[in-house]
Amino acid sequence: MTTRRKVLIVAGALALVVGATIALILTNINWIVKNAIEHYGSRAAGTSVQVASVKIRLARGSGAIEGLTVANPKGFSSSPALALGSITVRIEPRSVASDIVIVDEIRMARPQIVYEMDDSRRSNIDVLRKNIGSTEPAAGKHPDERKPAKRLRIRKLVIENSRVDVRAAALGGKPRTLTLRKIELQDIGGRSGATPEDAARQIIGAVLSEAGREITAAGTERLIEKGLERALRGR
Repeated sequence: MTTRRKVLIVAGALALVVGATIALILTNINWIVKNAIEHYGSRAAGTSVQVASVKIRLARGSGAIEGLTVANPKGFSSSPALALGSITVRIEPRSVASDIVIVDEIRMARPQIVYEMDDSRRSNIDVLRKNIGSTEPAAGKHPDERKPAKRLRIRKLVIENSRVDVRAAALGGKPRTLTLRKIELQDIGGRSGATPEDAARQIIGAVLSEAGREITAAGTERLIEKGLERALRGR
């Protein structure tokens, strides 16, 4: 067998492998994205992140994510702390097979945040923000898990029409609803891209930070604290 023939055989085999890999990605893209969001989102938030459905249309460079929720930390109610509403995504289809996936835009409409405070004056939002801010790798994780092959570059993130439902017995059983201003982030990950976990930290962290700012500006924390003080004095 000539050298040229060997080269052609090897090249053909590589082409088949690459083609099969791309076909596998295209066939299972919805499952891959759903599991990636749940896996890396849960690691970033320190609590369970779940997705109801993912529908990616690579030919159109678009997608939709429905039913993305972030569970409350331990010690709070069973209601999700965050329900991120309807999420639309625009991507560069050719980048899906590369190391850095280019996401042109993520737009979240009508996210809902539930704010709770326990008797020790600790809020679920503060706990989640602390989890998001932690850079320590989860114990027991294999080193390879900390370095996923795929990285993300998100050119634009828009979060709008968000609301915070404040629920606390100290408010007399009357929930209070606050509206958040529009949130926009640019170029998450930059040219080198961000790991899926880091991207999740920035996205969830942006929502939590804005919720915390609005709660503080509205004086809601102080209202709850006064209610707790009255309750404690009455015991």
